[in-house]
Amino acid sequence: MWLRSIGFKLIASVGAVAILVIGVFSYVNLKSQREQLLHEMIRNVHLVSEVIRRSLRYDMLEYQPGRLHKAIDTIGAQEGIEKVRIFNALGEIIYSSDRGEMGTMLDKSAEQCYACHAKEKPFERLTTSARTRIFRSQRGYRVLGIINPIYNEPDCSTSDCHVHPAQQKVLGVLDIDIGLAEVDLLSERNKRKMLLFALVAICCIAGIIAFLIQRFVNRPVRRLVEGTERVTEGDRETVISISSRDEMGILAQSFNQMTQRLKISEDELKASEEKYRSLFENDPNPIFVIDVESFHILDMNIRAMETYGYSREEFLDLSFLELCEPKEAEKIQTLAARSCIFLPNIRHRKKDGAALYVNIHSCPRLHIGRDVIIANIADITDRIQVEAQLIQAGKMATLGEMSAGVAHELNQPLNAIRVGCEYFLKLVARKQPVSEEILGRVSKELVSQVERASSIINHLREFGRKSKFEELQYVDINTPIRGVFTVLGQQFKLRQIEIQLDLQEGLPPVMGVLNRLEQVFLNLVMNARDAIEEKQDNNTGEISESRLTIRSCQDGNNVVVTVSDSGIGLPETLKERVFEPFFTTKEVGRGTGLGLSISYGIVKDCGGNIEVESEEGRGTTFKLTFPAAREPHP
Repeated sequence: MWLRSIGFKLIASVGAVAILVIGVFSYVNLKSQREQLLHEMIRNVHLVSEVIRRSLRYDMLEYQPGRLHKAIDTIGAQEGIEKVRIFNALGEIIYSSDRGEMGTMLDKSAEQCYACHAKEKPFERLTTSARTRIFRSQRGYRVLGIINPIYNEPDCSTSDCHVHPAQQKVLGVLDIDIGLAEVDLLSERNKRKMLLFALVAICCIAGIIAFLIQRFVNRPVRRLVEGTERVTEGDRETVISISSRDEMGILAQSFNQMTQRLKISEDELKASEEKYRSLFENDPNPIFVIDVESFHILDMNIRAMETYGYSREEFLDLSFLELCEPKEAEKIQTLAARSCIFLPNIRHRKKDGAALYVNIHSCPRLHIGRDVIIANIADITDRIQVEAQLIQAGKMATLGEMSAGVAHELNQPLNAIRVGCEYFLKLVARKQPVSEEILGRVSKELVSQVERASSIINHLREFGRKSKFEELQYVDINTPIRGVFTVLGQQFKLRQIEIQLDLQEGLPPVMGVLNRLEQVFLNLVMNARDAIEEKQDNNTGEISESRLTIRSCQDGNNVVVTVSDSGIGLPETLKERVFEPFFTTKEVGRGTGLGLSISYGIVKDCGGNIEVESEEGRGTTFKLTFPAAREPHP
């Protein structure tokens, strides 16, 4: 754990930098000292060589070999001087502190000669560095050798005892070898001192850095970490006491402020959650929290348990889709996870199997860090039942208004049956024989009239049957339109109202209930009849057009029906109110004001829309639009 701490990282980083800096400094310093010491040694050896050369000048000029040998032996015996030699111009050692070398000839490529004879023409003047060489002795220590040329002077070239011509510039070389063992030992001692100093400096710097980091970094950081851990564990009263005004103090102050704001936010969140839970539990509608992927129920309010009859544990084991019919469950699963939706008139099942009709309003949300769907359920079962009763009452009212026309429709086949029966009675009373042809023709007509009367009665009975909304089925929209004129067709003829049916064949079906859609068109047709008659009554003595036109067609993905009449029309101020319950323009006793309101509700339940266009004195047109349904393949 300590290896990952910020203190260790700082100490390691600063220590590495200190080691690098001190190491580089020590290396450069040692190298500089060594070079400076060597340079000083070379300078001193050069001075010694020059002193020796000048000291031996007189002996060489007078050619005193004995004194030269003695002087060279004396110099060579000095401590630190390894060897003293004199070479002539030919490379022969003529004097040496090592008598065994005398008379030896050296090759021009030897280290003593190479500096001058490196080129075809020897150098006559050499720099100090060129005359200096360093090499290893046989005993392993370094030796500094320096050569000092012995130049041909006028005193030498003109003397009687010498035979060196004046043009010869260099007569020989004085070679001195000085041991560097003491110098190297001193350098080694300096090196060790420097390393010791560097080590001590690094340790001191590391200790100081460690103390400072411990004092100004580790302790405040430890307090911050401990405070953070306490806050993580739920202690929102934690206060970190760091009084310094540096970054750590500012950080501690910011941490304390953050903790205080966090406590305030938690209190507000807790209050908000309690408020949410109160609203959630006390909402009059069932509310479900649903997983957005699996649609598994995650939470529900008390009203949901009361409405559906399940306990909380039973709900938590259910999928929300299990409450719906399979077709509606598929629709919910497809739409609910994408965006907010409103699904009206959805059939659910309670725990006891009873049907429940609801409107679902759902929205996807992020709830407690999880993607969910919040579904608000409005129980509309009572409303559906009341609407069904209202629709049934509207049917009965419509049948009451149709009674005169129905009586007339039934009176025609009954009169035909009566005439046929009276004809047979007369023949029986006269005891006249009846031919088979006449008997067959009259009997066939009687059967036809009986079937017509039976068809009217069956149609009225089917129309008056109480239907359920869940019986939505595929309906050809032309069928309920034609059914209306099965009952009222003859009535319109007697009233001299022209009927024009322009019904497109092969239309796609719509979803609805057959007798409810017939009730819609029956209400519209009867309103059109009354409007045309009212116009006829108002235009006494004038000939007015009396026509009712019904058209059906397909418009894209919709099926459209228009019901147009040439009646009295509606004022512009009344068009907005025609679908209001109990609103009517008829005389008292002739209308309930529920026909169009019920029709509007039926059309909406089928997913359609109804609009009205009217011009006073010219007539009215109702436009009904239904979404086309795809009939399943058998």
